[in-house]
Amino acid sequence: MHVLERRTLTEVTGGDGGAEAASDLAFARYRHDYDGAALEAVLARARALHDEAGSRAGERHLGLDHLRRIQELIPEVRQMVHDRSRLERLSDLAGTELEPYPIPTSCSGVNFYRPGQPPIAPHRDGPAFVELVPLHSDGVQEGGSTLVYRGPADVGAVRAADGGLPDSELMAVPQRVGSAVLLQGRMLVHTAELLTDGHRVTLVLSLRSRAEPWKDTNTLARLLRDDRLEDVAGAWQHDVDTRQLPALRRHLLS
Repeated sequence: MHVLERRTLTEVTGGDGGAEAASDLAFARYRHDYDGAALEAVLARARALHDEAGSRAGERHLGLDHLRRIQELIPEVRQMVHDRSRLERLSDLAGTELEPYPIPTSCSGVNFYRPGQPPIAPHRDGPAFVELVPLHSDGVQEGGSTLVYRGPADVGAVRAADGGLPDSELMAVPQRVGSAVLLQGRMLVHTAELLTDGHRVTLVLSLRSRAEPWKDTNTLARLLRDDRLEDVAGAWQHDVDTRQLPALRRHLLS
């Protein structure tokens, strides 16, 4: 892994996020060493699943055309999710020990971007961190960029709701095949660049802090915007009862 760029929350937003942040990381870009044949297999299978899903793949509350729960459908993704060396390298980048996201529907996904498609609405993520691994891109923008608001997330959320974020207040984080991005998206208001003539397919792998699993904004209500109750309620309740609340109690009593 060769790090191309690492920015802290203070550098991007003007503040360190305080107790809400899981680390000081805003984002890091790096050339990854993931197996090329495995990523090609992920791309081929994801495209087939997307074709099977048809219009249902895009019925999401942020207007994103994507597939969820990919680790249960594509073996190569499951292997990546749990790969110990990958988690160690990403933990070094994040500045805190990371673990795979435990809610199956939100653990991994594949996003599809096409020319002229309205980008995902400005938002903050539920999981503390996401790793974005472009699988395919074409066109003059080479896959485009993730656009991050340069300022506090609460301010960005209000401004986005009031009429959008001007380009002058957005930072472009390039998404290129062969590289990846680790993003503390829970602390950043972000969206995607509109593609004019190209496509991008991106593998998204969610993570969180092992020591501070309660730093997670995926409430049950938020999960139900994307998923059926029977697909998430049990896993969410189990995680709150066995991981989030016990870890928070230990933290408060320490």
